[in-house]
Amino acid sequence: MSLSANILCLGAAHFDRTMQCLNPFVAGASNPVKTLHRKPGGVGRNIAVHLRLLGCNVGMAGAVGRDGDGTQIVQSLSEIGVDTRLLDRLPGQHTPGYTAILDMAGDLALGLIDAETYDKLTPAHFQSRLPQLKKWDWWIADANLPSDTLAWLSRNKGSVPLCAATVSPSKAQRWKEIVGDIDLLITNRIESEILTDQTVTNVDEALRAARKLHAKGAPRIIITLGAQGIVALNKGETSFWAPLPTQLVDANGAGDAFFAGFAAAIATNRTEFDGAVAQGLAMANLTAETHGTTVWDLDLKTVQERAQTAVKQMQPS
Repeated sequence: MSLSANILCLGAAHFDRTMQCLNPFVAGASNPVKTLHRKPGGVGRNIAVHLRLLGCNVGMAGAVGRDGDGTQIVQSLSEIGVDTRLLDRLPGQHTPGYTAILDMAGDLALGLIDAETYDKLTPAHFQSRLPQLKKWDWWIADANLPSDTLAWLSRNKGSVPLCAATVSPSKAQRWKEIVGDIDLLITNRIESEILTDQTVTNVDEALRAARKLHAKGAPRIIITLGAQGIVALNKGETSFWAPLPTQLVDANGAGDAFFAGFAAAIATNRTEFDGAVAQGLAMANLTAETHGTTVWDLDLKTVQERAQTAVKQMQPS
């Protein structure tokens, strides 16, 4: 597989911090914790890194602060060959961050997101940069960008395919009014409920949700269902894909890895939708078997071998 796709990721690049309580979590009190990790994260950044490791030409557009965290984010992306000329260091701003507090069992007790800097990524911010944005063949935008910016991108993309990452239930709403203007939507079960105003708990309900989104104008939709698998719709044709057998280590980042694996394949050959789904499943599988959100020792042969084991089941359209 020879990848030459030129893909620009627009959205979040920040630091993720994870801490775990040493005693039962008590709200409104001081809780002793241990720090598990502190590392670069953000949906756009996570997708960009795996795209680059898959051999794509990748750029990152967004904003960090003029602080030490911002320096590290830009440097870490540049070191692996991601183009960071559109990743601006904004004066007077600090680099966003996400802090997860886990209880003793490892479940999330409290999540804290400091994302004020992303609010500065307005249409006015990107307007003068539009000629540089248009130099990329594909755009992947995550919903950490403001709603009016996502709408602006959808209006100004021209012939550039726009791929939507929904990020979270609260932010998925930002795509709702423009879902018919995007070229590819990848979302999870809960986020698809926000976009369709209907319950999605199983494969049949996910298929109905995909058809509803397609009726609004989205030509390609993928709804991930975790351990239940993947529902896909490609220009009216619906299918179900079971998850690949996984030796689960850490599911964090598997969704972003699926997006990267799919996008790398579809941007290289726009007609091979099924092959892209299979590669997305392979990337999610490998990431779930890895500590952290990134498979740094990624081997394309292993990705291809796992992708070949993916099984498509046609569904009534």
